[in-house]
Amino acid sequence: MCGIVALTGHPDAVEKVLTGLSRLEYRGYDSAGIAAQDAAGHITVRKAVGKLQALRDTLADTPLDHSNIEHSTIRTTIGHTRWATHGTPTTANAHPHQGRLGGPQVTVVHNGIIENYKHLREQLEAQGATFHSATDTEVIPFILSQQLVTHTPLEAIRHAAHTFHGNYAIAALVEGMPDTVLATRKGAPLCLGLGEGWYAVASDPLALAGLTTRFIFLEDGDCALLTPTAFTLHNGEGQPVTRPVQVLDLDDDLSGKQGFRHFMLKEIHEQPAVVAKLIETYTTPDGTLALPFNLSNVTGINIVACGTASYAGAIGKYLLEEHVGVPVNVDIASEFRYRNPPLAEGGLFIAVSQSGETADTLAALEHAKAHGQTCLVLTNAPNSSMARAAHHVLPLLAGREIAVASTKAFTAMVLAFTLLALELGTDAPAPHLAELRKLPQLLNNQLAALKPIKNLADTVTDAHSMLFLGRGVLAPLAYEGALKMKEISYIHAEGYASGEMKHGPIALVDATLPVVNLATGADGLFEKTLSNLREVEARHGRVILITDTAGAAQLDDATKRGLTLITVPDAPKLLTPILFTLPLQLLAYFTATAKGTDVDQPRNLAKSVTVE
Repeated sequence: MCGIVALTGHPDAVEKVLTGLSRLEYRGYDSAGIAAQDAAGHITVRKAVGKLQALRDTLADTPLDHSNIEHSTIRTTIGHTRWATHGTPTTANAHPHQGRLGGPQVTVVHNGIIENYKHLREQLEAQGATFHSATDTEVIPFILSQQLVTHTPLEAIRHAAHTFHGNYAIAALVEGMPDTVLATRKGAPLCLGLGEGWYAVASDPLALAGLTTRFIFLEDGDCALLTPTAFTLHNGEGQPVTRPVQVLDLDDDLSGKQGFRHFMLKEIHEQPAVVAKLIETYTTPDGTLALPFNLSNVTGINIVACGTASYAGAIGKYLLEEHVGVPVNVDIASEFRYRNPPLAEGGLFIAVSQSGETADTLAALEHAKAHGQTCLVLTNAPNSSMARAAHHVLPLLAGREIAVASTKAFTAMVLAFTLLALELGTDAPAPHLAELRKLPQLLNNQLAALKPIKNLADTVTDAHSMLFLGRGVLAPLAYEGALKMKEISYIHAEGYASGEMKHGPIALVDATLPVVNLATGADGLFEKTLSNLREVEARHGRVILITDTAGAAQLDDATKRGLTLITVPDAPKLLTPILFTLPLQLLAYFTATAKGTDVDQPRNLAKSVTVE
């Protein structure tokens, strides 16, 4: 979601901020803007709707030095990519926003949501403020301008922040204060980048890759003042604080598509390597586990996540209950706190998030932590807000995932739950780990045989809706397959447990409806799956069966003629979810490319959802 990049003291500040914003495009956005300040403290803003190229075109048509700003002395710039929350994507609603009320003019960029903005806006309008957008953000510069009348800059932004309800990350410039950036955060991520003769602020350290490897991650309530030669950091009570400097090597995150048409396809092909890395890191050659924590006496488990991560959590429920033998609940993060479930003493709370910044999941984590739960985070971002808040972290080691629709991180989540189930379970893990080590080659074999799935995708592009069905651990995988299809192809798709089809969804079945059924021939339930298939065939539905070779062997010739068959390798039960994942990802990908949609950045979606 929305990206912030700010830089002070750099002679090429405008271009470096634009480059930083381009590295955050994967997060999803619908408009962009930039504010530049010259040595005299004058500020000029340029904004555009659409991709960053539209902003670059605007800068080419109306350069910054067409106003009162002196381009040759620009060393301080703030930039933003916006994902609309309040107000449609328009130039007026794009960031940065400006305001003056009593004090100097203030220019801000903002991630998050100011939940009490309507009340604040009414107060400010009564005091003479004039608003030009429909956003919640526009109240921020007016309130900060007021605070600057009687407070120092750091005190002003701290007092201003105390009036806001909700989550936010803010970077600001003040007219007449050249080469100075103010910043604060609560709930939404923000870090400082440390350079030589310059300092930076960003919502994601990736934005500053190539400029620095040294970062400070701000904590909730922190307020920062940056100049080219120094920075000052206060906590939410106004006391000076020191935060640790972390060194991050982000070169691997800038490797590009490496010849693949889309990042999503590249990331699908990276899954064998991701699986191999997880197994190598978290196991030993002698058949034992080496997870980076020690959990014992777990009485119950709550798993909380959003979207794709929640389906990985649902698969984790099956694995944990089978191997550990304790009750496991799975909640959508946005509902967890408001349901206010009883949390057993000694319970384990597992939060799952690719980015580690998902606002709903982070809020649920803080709730569980406050209620005495041991908190474990499964994340692909070990320096994220959730990782810092948890007691334990299991890094997913998937590498930067650029495509909005998650593939390799989802597979890493499922494998992480598999390893966790073996760690907490009563079974000896060695035989299972021997089977897991076969996964990378099995996945490579699947990737070498893409043609049947690509051909299948060409036959479903005309569909307006699809059903995805599965039993047992394959049921949540059916939900994930449906999500992938709707995310990137824009075909409406729903996932169901196979036994639920006749309790409603069967009303949708006709000759235009593709029904994707996931089934393994080794679980003793294949006959029930065949019954479901025949129910679809009897209503002229288009049956697509994804099964293993053991399942395919149980099909008679007549049944084979009535469906499209995709096979996955036979494998032990523990490997089933990951092996069935790959064809679902590829089916969604090839369907989307056949339809010509924006695979890596599908409409309306964001990679890191930092608002509730």
